[in-house]
Amino acid sequence: MTIADRPGTDARRRDKGATGSAGRLGVAVGSAMLAAMLLAGVLVPWLSPWHPNELVTRPLRPPSMEFLFGTDQLGRDVFTRVFAAVYRDLGVAFLGVAIPAIIGTGIGVLLGVSRNRVLVAVMNSIIDAINALPLLVIAIALIAVFGPGLVSIVIVLAMTNWARYARIARTRAVLVNQQGYIEAARLQGYPAWRIFVRHFLPNVSSETMAYALSDFILVIMLVSGLSFLTLGATPPTAEWGAMMSEGRPFVQQAWWMTIFPGLALCWAGISVSFIAEGLSRRERAL
Repeated sequence: MTIADRPGTDARRRDKGATGSAGRLGVAVGSAMLAAMLLAGVLVPWLSPWHPNELVTRPLRPPSMEFLFGTDQLGRDVFTRVFAAVYRDLGVAFLGVAIPAIIGTGIGVLLGVSRNRVLVAVMNSIIDAINALPLLVIAIALIAVFGPGLVSIVIVLAMTNWARYARIARTRAVLVNQQGYIEAARLQGYPAWRIFVRHFLPNVSSETMAYALSDFILVIMLVSGLSFLTLGATPPTAEWGAMMSEGRPFVQQAWWMTIFPGLALCWAGISVSFIAEGLSRRERAL
């Protein structure tokens, strides 16, 4: 009996196969959920007879065939407003992840290969200091300086969230820098920028992008949370957190004003969570 024919090896293969299948299923389900939301975010505002900010009927009408999600305190159609907010919320969350990920990955790689001990020590202290503070606390403090608004949220995330990506990238870059193919590339006379682009970035970015998917869930919750606290989107902008904040005083008599934006937020978070978990399972199965 060869090693490949042993029962333990077969069991490990079956486990990896099951893990890989579960991962592919998770990615497929999450992608389908996210695609459905993105499609609805285009079709509903386009096909709706009402503008998201239009006063169409009397306030606080309950859900019905005419107004599927009811109307808010001003008589606006909640159904149209919920789906009009899709690209706004997801877009702000995407920028709030993509910009820090790019900045943090670049800084982390440079720190991982830098031989300037003073610079590395100073930057590591800054990174550790930023990561030691809760992101929500930093965000609220900085928004008090920049003023409320979705643009301010993106700026705040770009100024703070990069440190988390820099820490991941720095750790990975140190490991990559110790590999034999890096030393071989240097001995062959390849310029530093080519080694950086062809070897460091692909190996490091895979780690930071995996974290970015999980971070997207936290960021979209943060965006809606800040808007709920009136620090994000300003009226009459259709945004899930702002809509839930507007519905809070009417939660007993008009529950739909809070529930439906909240369900949309949960749908977005769960869909990305399925994708992130599925990709993680697929990687473990390799």
